[in-house]
Order: sequence, then structure tokens, then C-alpha cells
Amino acid sequence: MLRILTASSLIALASAASLAQTGPMDTQVAPQNANRTEPATPATPAMPATPNAGEPATRATPATPATPAEPSTGDASDPEPQPAPAPTAEPKEVTVQKLVDAEFPTYDINKNDELEPAEFRKWVLALHDASGEANAAKDPSAKAKWANAAFATADTDKSKKVTKAEMNSFLLS
Repeated sequence: MLRILTASSLIALASAASLAQTGPMDTQVAPQNANRTEPATPATPAMPATPNAGEPATRATPATPATPAEPSTGDASDPEPQPAPAPTAEPKEVTVQKLVDAEFPTYDINKNDELEPAEFRKWVLALHDASGEANAAKDPSAKAKWANAAFATADTDKSKKVTKAEMNSFLLS
């Protein structure tokens, strides 16, 4: 449960972080019908002649011809809107690796390329809080117990420190 919560939180944060790094989109979307011509106006049907009593019959007026649509100018300044390419999903391993590479230095306060228990707890508790999971622990003592258990699981070599590789493995397991 812990790993699922942490991994899903990291993936969600990775998506947000990657969106924040790319910045706002500078593209303008043209209206969908900006370069489309209106369909031809249909012809108005002729009304049949109805002779009045005592008057000679007259011929029906011919139908109004259809107005053809204007052809596109093909002007490059008014391009046809193109559908956005479908985003390609990257493998979970790549997403987690990017997240760890981006966030690890933030929580490695002493910059020794390893997370001590306090640094690790700060990171996983931030992820825990950001997850918004309904069944996530709210009690501070339950959170501390959860973070300590997470550290024990992540510290596979029992060095009392978590490396980037251990963090990747922990989040992917």
C-alpha cells in the first residue's frame, strides 16, 4: 500500500513538474471553422402557378440558382487547424527516474547524494500530503510511523541512508 501510494504520488508530481518545466504553450488555436467555406445556399424551389379564375395561366418562375462556395485562397497566414499530436506515454521507470533526478537534490539538504532518515521522511511525507488519498493517515504519529517504515523498506543495504538507486527501486516496487 505504501509503495503504491508513494509511486502514484510521484508519478502525479512528475507530471506536474514536467508541465511546470515546459512553461505555457505559445501556440494559438485557430477557430475550427476559420478557413472553411460555407456550404452553397440551396436553390429556392419554384411555386406552381395557380391561375385565378378568368385570368390566363402564367408560367412558373424558374428556381434561384445555388450560389457556389468561395474557394480557399490557400493563404499560408490562415492555415487549416491541425489536430494536436497524441501524447506518448513514457514508461513508468522513465517517469520515476526523471522525478528522482529532479527532486532528490531538493531533499538532500547536506548534498551528500544520500538521504538520511530525516531527509527521506520529509520527502515521502510531502508526497503523502500531496497525494490527497482519502485513506492516507492524518495523525502526525501515524504519519511518522508510516515514513519510518517506508525508510526501512527503501534502505535495502541497511546503511541508514537512501541513495538515488534505492529511491528508484523503492518507488517502482
